[in-house]
Amino acid sequence: MRLFKQIYSTLFFILLLSNVLHLVAQQPLSAEVKMYNGRPAVFLNGVPEYPMIYSLTDVPGGRWAWEELPRYNLQNFCSNGVRLVQVDLAFDHVWKADGSIDTDTAQKQLRGVLDVCPNAAIFIRFHVNPPKWWQQKHPEENTVYADTTPMPDIDWGLQRIIEDDEENPTRHSLASARWKEEATAKLVEFLTKLKTLPEANALAGIQVAGGVYGEWHYWGFINNEPDVSLPMQRYFRTWLKEKYRTDAALQRSWNNKQVTLAMAGLPTLHERRTTQAGIFRLPAGERNVIDYYEAQHQVVADDIIHFCKVVKETWPRPIITGAFYGYYYAVFGRETAGGHLQLQRVLASPYLDYLSAPGAYYPDAREMGDPYRSRGLITSVRLHGKLWLDEMDQQTFLVPLKDTAFKTSLQKSIAQTRRNVLFTFTNGAGLWFYDFGPSGFNGGPRLTDHGSFGWWDEPALMQDIGHLKKLLDSSFRQPYVSGADVLLVHSTETFYYTGSDRAASYMGHWANNWVPPAVFQSGAVHDVVHIDDLDRVAIDQYKAVVFVNTWLLTAAQKNIIQSKVAKNGRHLVWLYSPGYTDGKTVKKEFAEAVTGMKMRLLPQDSTTTVVINSEGEKEYRYNINNKAVNPLLVVQDKGATTLGTIAGTNHTGFARKAQKQYTSWYLALPPAQPALWRSIFRAAGAHIYNDSGDIFYNGSGLLVLHTANGGNRKILLKNGKEVTVALQANSTTVLEAQTGRILLQ
Repeated sequence: MRLFKQIYSTLFFILLLSNVLHLVAQQPLSAEVKMYNGRPAVFLNGVPEYPMIYSLTDVPGGRWAWEELPRYNLQNFCSNGVRLVQVDLAFDHVWKADGSIDTDTAQKQLRGVLDVCPNAAIFIRFHVNPPKWWQQKHPEENTVYADTTPMPDIDWGLQRIIEDDEENPTRHSLASARWKEEATAKLVEFLTKLKTLPEANALAGIQVAGGVYGEWHYWGFINNEPDVSLPMQRYFRTWLKEKYRTDAALQRSWNNKQVTLAMAGLPTLHERRTTQAGIFRLPAGERNVIDYYEAQHQVVADDIIHFCKVVKETWPRPIITGAFYGYYYAVFGRETAGGHLQLQRVLASPYLDYLSAPGAYYPDAREMGDPYRSRGLITSVRLHGKLWLDEMDQQTFLVPLKDTAFKTSLQKSIAQTRRNVLFTFTNGAGLWFYDFGPSGFNGGPRLTDHGSFGWWDEPALMQDIGHLKKLLDSSFRQPYVSGADVLLVHSTETFYYTGSDRAASYMGHWANNWVPPAVFQSGAVHDVVHIDDLDRVAIDQYKAVVFVNTWLLTAAQKNIIQSKVAKNGRHLVWLYSPGYTDGKTVKKEFAEAVTGMKMRLLPQDSTTTVVINSEGEKEYRYNINNKAVNPLLVVQDKGATTLGTIAGTNHTGFARKAQKQYTSWYLALPPAQPALWRSIFRAAGAHIYNDSGDIFYNGSGLLVLHTANGGNRKILLKNGKEVTVALQANSTTVLEAQTGRILLQ
């Protein structure tokens, strides 16, 4: 018995010692985002790392790193070279109702990762929304909706904490000063305790999460109208005081002699849902609504910046901070009510190292042959030296192994994964695999047949991810250069000056979401940028510049366009109502000045349709959701060439005009037709790889070709060389951009 005890004690000591030595061996990580070979990169203890990340989710069954299924999938990715890992935590897990902070769950999360991936660098997505008990204790701090009452939280079972976020949930106001103050103190306390744990040596970054699904959308924004709570009222009045300073200045701006800074109210539901100039707001009569939405977006941006600052100033060594922000595409036509319109404010902050978002969900973004794309203006993010990270939450096409469709499903899944990863890489960005699979979230044929799997849990697919990681690790060491020669220019501020209700937001929603897929399918490669970053762009690489929704243009923006962009034979393409407002009034003369074409307003009372009558696209007709579009600008200029008309009239809805140093194009409605865009880009001298409708990405020396149909393809490289490639159906192929040599097929 004594011998047994001695053996047991010795084994226990050896096990304990090995664990201690392992923790000591994990050196504290110093993590930063810095420019590397022309692209933002993660630096760990001074060494650059291509940011490919594997992430668990927040969903019960798949969220804890120490549990069987998450642990297995973590190990899968780690063994294929992916050592950057993300896990979820929330105040609900650490901030107890008695006010104490408990780090046990956080420690187990970190320990669970390190047990299967000892050299992992770990990122925590930390939700700074207050715990549910706090919201119940302080109902006066919660969001109040202008058009509905909050729905109660489900209080039984093992619920996902952020379940129902996208509806009209009971949640704190993002303008609540009390929440911000108390959450700040508790975040500092949590980080102060966390940094003493040996597992925290592996911590590389914290993603500050809040709002809907942690993605910093305002509560209820998809279908409802936030926020008329007292916290928002107080914030709005403070915001107005900082902007106007005096009652007289406020009264002049709002065109209201009765309003005061102390008593200014939030806009009514009617004011939010109506506009006075077609889809546009009249600044002279609707400035109160414009101001409110600007204030609402600013409070969200400032929340993000504030909590990232707290993290950086509390952690004992350099740490990477970021947030879901910069969503521009696929925001459901509710950009004004809950999108991310303070992009420039966030990009200017030294406290954020990266921005992130899921890839675009629609239109034409997920199936084979579709162009995968980020939801943000990622060229702008890169130009500011910030890293963009996509959350790849697209479920693979995998079906059970014994299914007759398995082989095709695997082929599609490999093509999908390559396409999505390579889009981000060729755009100087990174991504994480967000694995809902272990939780069974979203179901799928494998779940109903055999139980939960990781979404990428298939040997051949994981092997391909490993090969892809090695290729990109190597390419990452080469100088980054974008291969685009078309530039799409977007505006966030335009949304303040157009209606927030879908009855008026449809035009911006269409232009920003249906034009890009057609551009992808044109055979050209393009970049996307915020209009305020035109001064940062290396404009000489672009042959065509498309102004997608720049319907608000300031004097400074117009000056940049004229002095930098409208030169050297470049082609400028203007959509819908370019510069129709300057933020003070609306005038057709503003659009005439920027396009260089004489115009007139043409009132509409039935569906507005453009008929293209130019060669190559003759008789192509299109409208925007069968809407009668107001205002509608048509060209009335003898110096312009008519290429299309408004159906039922002889008024010009599509025109081109040669200017002294550039060519100007105008389309009264934004078109979503690849062949039309291909024709415009060819005329501009932009490079067209082929006419097949396949998807091309080009950056960092890689040319990526994605196709659903397959077959032999002749591809014209930018250096004039033509190569022929035999493509499989449902495939993504990687070529060397200069030579056409196949790197991955």
